[in-house]
Amino acid sequence: MGFKKPIVAEIAFHTFAINEFGMAACFLLWGTERGILIDTGCGMYNIREIADELCPVPYDVILTHSHGDHVAGIDHWDQVYIHPADMEALSPERFEQNAKMLGRYPEMMAAFGSFDAYEITPEQIHYPERVPELLPLYDGQIIELGNRPVTVVHMPGHTPGEIALIDPFSRIAFTGDACNVNLGLRACTIKEALEGMERLESHRHEFDRNYNGHIGYGSDNVNRSMPESCLDDCLHILRGILDGTADVQHGPSPFRGGDPVDYVKEGAVLITFDPKKIR
Repeated sequence: MGFKKPIVAEIAFHTFAINEFGMAACFLLWGTERGILIDTGCGMYNIREIADELCPVPYDVILTHSHGDHVAGIDHWDQVYIHPADMEALSPERFEQNAKMLGRYPEMMAAFGSFDAYEITPEQIHYPERVPELLPLYDGQIIELGNRPVTVVHMPGHTPGEIALIDPFSRIAFTGDACNVNLGLRACTIKEALEGMERLESHRHEFDRNYNGHIGYGSDNVNRSMPESCLDDCLHILRGILDGTADVQHGPSPFRGGDPVDYVKEGAVLITFDPKKIR
């Protein structure tokens, strides 16, 4: 028998990770006045039930980016925050396209063991039936939770409006899909992606750990942060692509196979990118 509910782990004081069956991860944190829920999951479970039970103060919902495996639960709230560059992807006109993409997600995750480790079925997944009010987030914005300021960092690349959130209170960077060991950067140029990565680097003195949006991936139920070298490896690869020194390979992604892509693997990080989008 596998788990029927997401695995919830307390990763710091007043800070919880919600592992949604190895398919996506959400994070809940709060201060003395307010809280924030980071991402709403891939639609395999109603994350609001967990957030409402855990959080003792009113909280806001913040999306790191617009991909279906991070936003499928948005219709359980009336308002969500997202960077303006990703708002169009959540428009009603894009719903059908996004729903099809989300529908293929369980098939992909089955290869990583999610359906072996958890008692779930592909039929459970759902895409939001409505779009709540979308409120903007901007680079450098400070979200004050009450003795706990959280900073927004714009990190385009995976999507145009991808963001990370820096929480000096827990010394954690919550990076969505912006700085991880398997990083797809096809939504903007490598130059823009590097600028976003360097913005994250400028906050390095405020965090020790980097939690991305897919902890406990597949059948791995250990809710660990990214390797310590992750940010440095990302920076080195991006700078190498720009100056022509990176060892660029072309072929099926070492991470998930499929059609040939351009990629660089170095240290703990694999980055795939569009060779037509460099500068």
